[in-house]
Amino acid sequence: MELTVVGFHKETQTVHQVLYNGPGGDSYWTRQVGGENNGADAHMPSNIALPEKGEWAFLLYTNDELFDILVYDINE
Repeated sequence: MELTVVGFHKETQTVHQVLYNGPGGDSYWTRQVGGENNGADAHMPSNIALPEKGEWAFLLYTNDELFDILVYDINE
């Protein structure tokens, strides 16, 4: 299974890669997820970096199909 996360910043109307491979690592849109873990169907360690605060929507896709949209107001 693949997971894709698209970050959308409301105020600037811009789309961003938000997942990355730790400090100084490359950012990416999509990654293969691992198998079952602690009762979950799949798992994937991840880090997120946002270029600015404000209202963000995170569009989550599994295998290229929209799974969910999460909206957060980031203050820091």
